[in-house]
Amino acid sequence: MNTINFSLRNGSQRSDITDPGLVIAISLVFDVLDRQAKISLDHDLLLPILISSVFSSDIGLRQGYFLSTIDTDIIEGEGKKFNWSTKSYSYRQLQSIASGPLVATLGRLSRLAAFSIGQTEDMTILQRMLQDLSEFSRSLSIQWRQNKLSEIDVSEEMLFLSDETIRTPLPLLWRVLRIGMFAIIVMLTACMGRFLSDDPKGKCDVTLVLRILRNVCFVSSRLGTDTLTQYSFVYLAAIDVLSQFPGQAEQFLNEIQPTEIGKTPQNPLDRSMDLYFLNTAEQFTAILGSDIASKLLTPAAAPYLRMDGDPRLLQLFEAAHCIMLAVLAAPQNSDLASAEIEPYAEFLFEVCHKLPSSKTVNQSVRQAFPQLISPRQFRFAIKQLIRITSPPWLVSRQHPLLSSTILEVLYTRLDKASSQPLPRSRSAEETGDGEPMSEQAVLVLALIDSLPSLPLDALEDWLPIAVRSIRLIQAPINQHAVKQRFWEVLSNGEMDVDRAALCVTWWGTRGGREILLYGRDDISDEPLMSGALNQSSKL
Repeated sequence: MNTINFSLRNGSQRSDITDPGLVIAISLVFDVLDRQAKISLDHDLLLPILISSVFSSDIGLRQGYFLSTIDTDIIEGEGKKFNWSTKSYSYRQLQSIASGPLVATLGRLSRLAAFSIGQTEDMTILQRMLQDLSEFSRSLSIQWRQNKLSEIDVSEEMLFLSDETIRTPLPLLWRVLRIGMFAIIVMLTACMGRFLSDDPKGKCDVTLVLRILRNVCFVSSRLGTDTLTQYSFVYLAAIDVLSQFPGQAEQFLNEIQPTEIGKTPQNPLDRSMDLYFLNTAEQFTAILGSDIASKLLTPAAAPYLRMDGDPRLLQLFEAAHCIMLAVLAAPQNSDLASAEIEPYAEFLFEVCHKLPSSKTVNQSVRQAFPQLISPRQFRFAIKQLIRITSPPWLVSRQHPLLSSTILEVLYTRLDKASSQPLPRSRSAEETGDGEPMSEQAVLVLALIDSLPSLPLDALEDWLPIAVRSIRLIQAPINQHAVKQRFWEVLSNGEMDVDRAALCVTWWGTRGGREILLYGRDDISDEPLMSGALNQSSKL
């Protein structure tokens, strides 16, 4: 350890050539050292050398500059498809980077960096590390934009890239980018751990963490972040810290806002950054003022609320609806919600297409659900709308009948709704046993989910309607699952005290049990004494 620390402290003998070798040597012996020996390393000196060697050195990731050199070797070939030859200089350079001693062992090096982050005594070193990672990720994003590959969406690669490109160079490129992103996430995980435990006052700039994630979003969006638990921890922890400072959060959102608000960008990189902005801004709607909500958030979401069936925009479409719901639900946005709630409800139920040469709306209307919105998203949106438009929310004063109108639209759609199961990928989440749900079943589920938010008089009217809606579901499996959900809403605590009491009365003495279990909807409202016979009785 003395020799290693001496090498780290002897700055006059180190250079950009010797530092990577020193880092590699330390990483090779690090796993066999005992904990005390690992702690005795001078981590304040090791961490900056490690970061510089991995992300900036010639045998490392070279600040991402290798991405821009690829562009000159991508040539249009047969069938107007672009070809990146395996004999090109840029591909051989990429092979050299991927097989280099730093990138090939980046998993081990990232764990070494994470340990050093945990042992570093000077918090300013962690701040400088974040700045270095931010500069690298920014350079990576800029170099990727200068590459022809950045203009091709993942769904279009088979159309615009040659077989040779798809088979060999492209997988290697994404493997290198994926390894680099995973290394960054491991380091950020350790860094956020230090911030949460040793920097409770938030002196370190966590906006750098969110900037880094934004700069690599073109990689993470391709992989999907839902299954990356460390990514989720870093992202949500940074948002939690920044949420304590509304002014800084607002400034951060202004800095990362879309380049052209109100327009859908053609470049996939810009679309991935728009998606990151919408998902991030959604997390701050509860602490932001109504001005930024009306001037930035809703205009940024507007172009994605309507889509022309383009599958590339599906994630953006859902993200735009999520942020709109979050904005409308924020108490400080009551005035904005009063103005936007009706137009948004129209967006939710149908997506109208305009003719290219006309200002009038085309007569053919494509419904947002089930073609565009997933069942879970649709149910959540309806539930939120009913909650926002019901007392005690201020919106209900200006639109007292809107909640019932929305439910009425749901009910009228049941007659024309399909009874065929939706694709499993979009409906399996609706039942605990994974049975695919039909459009009919999801509409009824959305109605049932909304019952706990209705005022008492409306709830009394909609309970029997909900039961009749259940009986309209043709698939027995779906009908059983929806009945179970209806019973859960009535009995598992989703209702408050007053609504629960009304449901008990409706179930026991107003025919609710008979309607649901036995299909009897002709229960007489005539007052009868206990044990009395109805006039229609033949006894």
